[in-house]
Amino acid sequence: MAIALLFVVRIYFAYRRAALPFEIDYEEGNVLDAAVRMLQHQTPYSPPGSFPYAVHPYGPIGYLLTLLGIRVFGVSLFGPRILVLLSGVLVAVLVEVLIRHYAREAHIGWLFGLLFLCSPIMWNWYPLVRVDLWAILLSLCGIYIFVALRRWRTISSIFFVAAILTKPTAMAAPLACTLEFAIEGRWRQVCAYLLLLVSLSGVCTLWIGPNFWFAMLSTHPDPYSFGRAARLYWSAFQAVLVPMVILLLALFSGFRWNPNSRLIWIYAAAVSLFSLTSGKLGSETNHFLEWTAVVCILAGLALSHLFKTQNLLASPLLAGSALLAGLFSFLPQKVLAPGHTQSECVEAYQFIKSFPGDRILSEDLSALILAGKPVLVGNPFVITQLGQRVPWSHGSPTEMVKRREFDLIALGGEVRNFDPQSGRWSPLLMQEIDREYQLQRRFLCHPNLGAVYVPQRDNSTQRAAEPP
Repeated sequence: MAIALLFVVRIYFAYRRAALPFEIDYEEGNVLDAAVRMLQHQTPYSPPGSFPYAVHPYGPIGYLLTLLGIRVFGVSLFGPRILVLLSGVLVAVLVEVLIRHYAREAHIGWLFGLLFLCSPIMWNWYPLVRVDLWAILLSLCGIYIFVALRRWRTISSIFFVAAILTKPTAMAAPLACTLEFAIEGRWRQVCAYLLLLVSLSGVCTLWIGPNFWFAMLSTHPDPYSFGRAARLYWSAFQAVLVPMVILLLALFSGFRWNPNSRLIWIYAAAVSLFSLTSGKLGSETNHFLEWTAVVCILAGLALSHLFKTQNLLASPLLAGSALLAGLFSFLPQKVLAPGHTQSECVEAYQFIKSFPGDRILSEDLSALILAGKPVLVGNPFVITQLGQRVPWSHGSPTEMVKRREFDLIALGGEVRNFDPQSGRWSPLLMQEIDREYQLQRRFLCHPNLGAVYVPQRDNSTQRAAEPP
């Protein structure tokens, strides 16, 4: 009963966050833009460099789910966020189902499903309009089918292809299942499984069109840093410290894999490997959401082992995990509640909506979409990273700024505070904005709509025109 109550509390706070009428994370606007293009019977995968510039680096499944939320609730962030909220709940349920399948301990399964939903890693990303949780949900569905429906194992490939077509880095689950087949010596099944995976992927590619491959494979030229990956691995480890302690104690008490649970261990190793993608510029802890789910599954199995072996620490660890789940259910409301840095977001969105011009370059795409303005330059981070690798038909965004083709430019902050390490905009583009545009207004709307610029009337009076 207590766990059910905490689930309700966590979902309630997630719902309140979903109801915020403005963009919380940069990627939300990009996903929303792809779905709105599909709503308007346009492809999210335009020919590279064609104007307006639309670059969407994920597969179509997440965009289709976002479109579903828009069709049900209207063009807003709320509808897609509700579907992401539901997907997070279903991931927690699958964590419980997998623990119960292996350990026959429903109460432990529900506890660790709740711990996943309340994990500090989830605080930042739940229930934002991103593709991560949908990909995890599809991967875990495939894993469950593989372990629970042994006669129908190959059906799992459908879910794995769908996960990859949601987020291209969702490769850990199909890799783990393929390796499990190989370890069992089922080479005929390995070949059939791989053939089905490739065939389904090929059919989907023919359906989507040739520009899909460019979007999936060629839109990530951003630099890689092992140091960044190490820092994010450490952050992810800290976020699941108690489950990791339980897992380590169980290992010292004889907890090991067996032929029955081997797949989960292989899956955990594969997820840890693919989490190396966190080293790319612009990556954040969302790359560890799937890893967090797998750690919670293993920790649940480990705690069940401690109870079966009558370890004296089993009951205290169960009580501590329940206490932690309760704390983490309430804490995000205090940590992530909109503060002074978002106090003017509604006003900023209204400013964009009432602005008379339609040619707007914005870091916050949601503000444009919800105002009914066209998105001329989508996903500025990816476009900046692509640079001159793509022949921009209307000139690069920097060239467009230099020609003063935008009636308004909306940035996350002032040009003078621009961080060149962010990769969101090129330093040259910032220089052109500083030269050709003047600051019109500031907003307390973190992170993507803090300052708006309009074309200068006279370059010689640029500094005089800026507000103090």
